[in-house]
Amino acid sequence: MNNDEQFAANLRTQVSQVAPTIDVDVTRVVPAARRRRAARVGGVTLAMGLALGGGAWVATTLEAPGTALPGGSMTIAASPSPSPSGPPATSGAGDELTGEPSNPVENATVPPEGWRDATYFHVVTRHDTTKQGEATDPALFGIERWYGDGVSFELTANGPALLDVPTYLNLGHDETNVSLTWAELAELPTEPAALEDALRTAYEPTGEGEEAVLYAASRLINAAPSAPELRAAAWELLKTLPGVEVQQGARDTADRLGTAATFTLFDATWTYIYDEEQDVPLETEESMGKIHSVNTFVTTEFTPLPDEVADSTIEIPDFTAMTVEDAGVVCQQTHLTCVFEDTESDTVPAGTIISSDPETGALVSWGAVVTLQLSTGS
Repeated sequence: MNNDEQFAANLRTQVSQVAPTIDVDVTRVVPAARRRRAARVGGVTLAMGLALGGGAWVATTLEAPGTALPGGSMTIAASPSPSPSGPPATSGAGDELTGEPSNPVENATVPPEGWRDATYFHVVTRHDTTKQGEATDPALFGIERWYGDGVSFELTANGPALLDVPTYLNLGHDETNVSLTWAELAELPTEPAALEDALRTAYEPTGEGEEAVLYAASRLINAAPSAPELRAAAWELLKTLPGVEVQQGARDTADRLGTAATFTLFDATWTYIYDEEQDVPLETEESMGKIHSVNTFVTTEFTPLPDEVADSTIEIPDFTAMTVEDAGVVCQQTHLTCVFEDTESDTVPAGTIISSDPETGALVSWGAVVTLQLSTGS
């Protein structure tokens, strides 16, 4: 058995151990790789990893040192990522979590500087949805999220996951796209009358009028990173708006005492129960047709990001000026699947990395594909 055949047999064994149902013709890997290495004619020239299916927790790892592919590159073996560690598979309230994030990022996230040490808006809720005329499903599920300025996370049954940064106070229509940033929310007035003026001014170009102010005030209470002073102002404003009915001494499904505000907005009837002493939402209830849903707030606080949540993501290393071999090792050490693309360059020496996509510092999930531009010289 020659070197190529021996390598193919070893690779076949590794692939079979990881994903025996996937048909991979490994006998063609070595000749193809050798042709690409010899030709170096643009496009994808070498993949330093193999990401196999099996959910979000999939990655590539480095084979034991000393094993070499024909041509001198390090052996690359694919294996599943380790079992999730850190936060438990339930929310902070002990509720079952979904397996996938509700709004996952589609591409890499470029976080602001100092994102690990920044303040995050931590929310834990319990969600229940029923449909009129159908049996009630006793299984509730929890939602736990950390909203940040530029990067957000959601806890899932498989561990923390990157979440698309939400837009705050956006009515959801192109013509009414009034999305305030984290910093702009912090600048909103904390006096009810001044807050109403600011919201009317923001939504005036949309022509939505009263509904927009009602919507914005309600979202500031339960769906935006509002400081307690801003939430209090939004609550006082909400209670005075036309069409809002207020009831003292209301109790939520957890039997907590608060004040209720009921109103109709965009064909749905809402009831908010709010703790006026602590300035925190207790519960929101929505009814639209036969659908009835309740969100019970367990935690609403500003807090540092837990280390285990921050550590659940991977920061793209700085590959600039690395050789192919060095970049391949770094890819494996950081659990990234790297692909090299030949690119002509008058300034970067041949055989070294020009840039990466995603860029240095971007946050990605385990096993993410990173394209490295490899200089071929001029």
